[in-house]
Amino acid sequence: MRAVLAVALAVAFVLVTTGASGERPSETVRSTLAGQSVRLSLPGGGIEPRGLVVWFHGQGGNVNDRVDGPWLDSLRRDGWAIASSEFHRKSWGNAASTKDAARLIEWAGDQTGLEPSLWVAGSMGATVSLNALVHGVQPPPCWYGVKPAIDLTEMDQVPGGPGWIRKAYGGPVPADRNPVRNLDRLPADTRYRIVSSKTDEWVMWDENTQPLVANLRARGVEHSLLDVEGPHQHPSHFNARDLVAFAESCL
Repeated sequence: MRAVLAVALAVAFVLVTTGASGERPSETVRSTLAGQSVRLSLPGGGIEPRGLVVWFHGQGGNVNDRVDGPWLDSLRRDGWAIASSEFHRKSWGNAASTKDAARLIEWAGDQTGLEPSLWVAGSMGATVSLNALVHGVQPPPCWYGVKPAIDLTEMDQVPGGPGWIRKAYGGPVPADRNPVRNLDRLPADTRYRIVSSKTDEWVMWDENTQPLVANLRARGVEHSLLDVEGPHQHPSHFNARDLVAFAESCL
């Protein structure tokens, strides 16, 4: 693994961009790990990051998804480093995506000298991140899931979802890769924050958020829920103030 990382670091480069007036410049380190693009957004201006966040994108996302947008970038502006990966794109939490998560965390740790304080996941990214937790990736102190998709047998309303899920697994989803069937295996020492809408028309509340919250409550695992409104793409899911406040509590 170290040899792979050495090669990856050798080809890394830093892209410096200047923000709006009054904002310090950001720094972005890019590389490739086992064929997957990765990036690390740093606070910039010579400021050492106060913490490390790992972002798990949704079905339509990639290594750049939402990282430079106002929601996730609110963390960088607050002094955090944000690591992201392709995660084999529409992987839906398969074994390849779990290996991607482990590689990304090791690489970002080498870059920053930090272990992640927080994982942030959106939609399909919840499946990728929760499967990583179940399958041996070192858990963070905190997990923040926005409209979390956790039952892969109930994704019929997600555009293209069932087809991409079958492709990701080469057939039916194995029981140990369907997060809704492995909730008891989620680490109890991690603190969970769920942001979800009861009127989400793609990732249904009662098939995804409800069982996750019910399991955490039954096991006495620390968690909280932010009820938002509207459909799956509604902007209320992306509450920068709530995200930063939760991140602050994870330090």
